[in-house]
Amino acid sequence: MQTPKFLQELISSPEYSDKNSETHKRATKYMNILYPGTVQFDATGRMIRPEYDMTLQQFYKAQDEIFMEFEAQKEEATDEVMEEYGEYFETIGFEFDIEAYVAPGEPIPVKVLMPSGYISNEDLITYKLDIPEFEIIQKIWIWHSEHSKNTCDECSENNGTVFENKEDVPDCPVHPNCRCWVEEVVLDKNGKKIGSKVYKGQKPETQKVTDMKMSDKGIEWLKGLEGSVKVNGKHVIYDDATGKPVPAGVPLPVGATIGYGHLIKPGEDFSAGLTEQQATELLQQDLQATYNTINKQISADAISNMTQSQYDALVSLVFNIGAGSAAPQNRNRGLYQSTVRKYLNDNKYKSNIYPNLEDAWRAFRNRGLLDGRRDAEWRLYNNADYSGY
Repeated sequence: MQTPKFLQELISSPEYSDKNSETHKRATKYMNILYPGTVQFDATGRMIRPEYDMTLQQFYKAQDEIFMEFEAQKEEATDEVMEEYGEYFETIGFEFDIEAYVAPGEPIPVKVLMPSGYISNEDLITYKLDIPEFEIIQKIWIWHSEHSKNTCDECSENNGTVFENKEDVPDCPVHPNCRCWVEEVVLDKNGKKIGSKVYKGQKPETQKVTDMKMSDKGIEWLKGLEGSVKVNGKHVIYDDATGKPVPAGVPLPVGATIGYGHLIKPGEDFSAGLTEQQATELLQQDLQATYNTINKQISADAISNMTQSQYDALVSLVFNIGAGSAAPQNRNRGLYQSTVRKYLNDNKYKSNIYPNLEDAWRAFRNRGLLDGRRDAEWRLYNNADYSGY
């Protein structure tokens, strides 16, 4: 097995010789994960080269730990950048986004023992940071126009125009009720976007909020994805981890659920169960938080350009992964930290890790357990296919 770069750096560090150091503890932890005791010896005491590096469960654990290690590296790198360039970013008026400097690392090839007994060649995915020395070489200004039948010719002609001199940027708004805006973009010495802000006008997401909702057809489709547990025709409380009903009088387990994916909150009483109509109404109530999340995090222009089936697919994804937040401790990322949000909000966005929206969408796999759901959502988003699983 190829030893990952971060582990090589830990082992070669001078601090590694100190068994009480954090470096030694971290290196030991990852060696135990990547080399989980699969070595065996024959009757003469000679080491037998193992047929596999790790079991499937150990593979998933190793991948999670590598990801968590990289998340810690990103936090440390962010602190270092802000310590060295904090005044610089404050001066130019932009926030540093570590995600812009994430690049794919060298994959670690491993042989994995699958539950059925065969050995599969798999890759542990790694990432690296490519952070340059920051130096402003220029600012540019980009004109954005709303795409609609009411957009005037002058605004349409300006859409996407890049101005290299601030003095050349036309007045904005152009006319009453104009929905154009100008984006000021700062580039580093490599011509890479560091950040941007509104220079003139008002961004579409601050001008309007869509009232789009999931279609009735989408609701029925989502019910099929979420599933439910019924006894004698009534929705009953069940354990989301096992899918089995929770007997009456038994304390509710963590993850107690009823209806179509409703996680029971403290103080809620569903001991009497729910009719189908009640379960549907509860689902619609739960979806309101998802609509609010989408309205806050996805631009109104992006939403208005979606078909109903695309919007239904997005609702399903966000309902499943959650809103997320900017907080680094939010390991589940949710919509906020997702590459999906960046692709939807910016049709020029490019990612080294997820080269297109489909890859970014399917990244929410939960170790492969959600592959079926992601596939159903993407078929709906891409082909208006409501067939479900």
